[in-house]
Amino acid sequence: MRIQKLPVGYSDFKTIIDNKFYYIDKTLFIKEIIDESAKVILIPRPRRFGKTLNLSMLRYFFEKTEKSNGYLFKDLAICRLGEEYMNQQGAYPVIFLTLKDVKEKTWEITYSKIKKLLQEEYKRHQYLIEGNILDKTDKINFEKILNLTAEQGDYENSLKTLSFFLERYHNKKVIILLDEYDTPIQSGYLENFYEHVISFMRNFLSGGFKDNTSLEKGVLTGILRVSKESIFSGMNNLGVFTILSHKFSDKFGFTEKEVLELLKAFNLEHLLEDVRRWYNGYNFRGVTIYNPWSIVSYASTPEDGLLPYWGNTANSAIIHELMTRGGVELREELEKLIKGEVLDG
Repeated sequence: MRIQKLPVGYSDFKTIIDNKFYYIDKTLFIKEIIDESAKVILIPRPRRFGKTLNLSMLRYFFEKTEKSNGYLFKDLAICRLGEEYMNQQGAYPVIFLTLKDVKEKTWEITYSKIKKLLQEEYKRHQYLIEGNILDKTDKINFEKILNLTAEQGDYENSLKTLSFFLERYHNKKVIILLDEYDTPIQSGYLENFYEHVISFMRNFLSGGFKDNTSLEKGVLTGILRVSKESIFSGMNNLGVFTILSHKFSDKFGFTEKEVLELLKAFNLEHLLEDVRRWYNGYNFRGVTIYNPWSIVSYASTPEDGLLPYWGNTANSAIIHELMTRGGVELREELEKLIKGEVLDG
């Protein structure tokens, strides 16, 4: 008998825990973030591998709130580690942004959506202008972001500015979580406004993560590491952990053990071989990983059979664009990969 629902389409940690959805415990990701010496952590992963959910989890763990979110982690792995880690729960001001839906055809619309996302995050911290922590000039600058009347330079510095204000108010350095940082950059590449978006994002990221004295730790996720224009140039505090890295290798996507536990919970363990044949296609530094979107989608409606759930969400436009724009060598290498061949080192 099924006593839990699967969280199909949900990426908010609190919603999943509060509604008692089936949850595969990834809270040791919090421990690895705390233990990591790099001040800024970049984790590129493919689409639909739980990036937004994991950053949401970090937000609810670290963020200082009026009502404690500590109950969300009761009986989860991070809680069992004791006070060494749990004493950091609810201890920091947090800035949280996700750019996953900023997929537009023009720079003007892209810029407008980014401004509104920053407006929403500033609204979450509107209490800053209600006291005496900020001076008159600071309050005016804060209100410009709220009213969408700030200059582009103000938006490029908005992470850094909000960090300063939060540290001043809480007397505590800030954690910045930026989800799917590269989504607008990919749109810019495909829709011919790349120079506009890369210039903005370079300054935006530099202000928030490079020389920000109010930063405790920053975590960014995305699909790609954008390096052509050295968007992270000079960021000596940056640690990059790709699918070829040992660290975090089992924190995005499901391991085979986790898949088997899920199938057992829904009386589907007899289908493991079929599931393995369809959905076991990833190896993150020696760890076999299943795409979580495919597993959760299949287990929620097994009567529909095994379907290419992850493939049906694909956007291969950037591959098509590279094959069109790229030289002969690049096209040949992409064609080899598509055919399942191995590239020479």
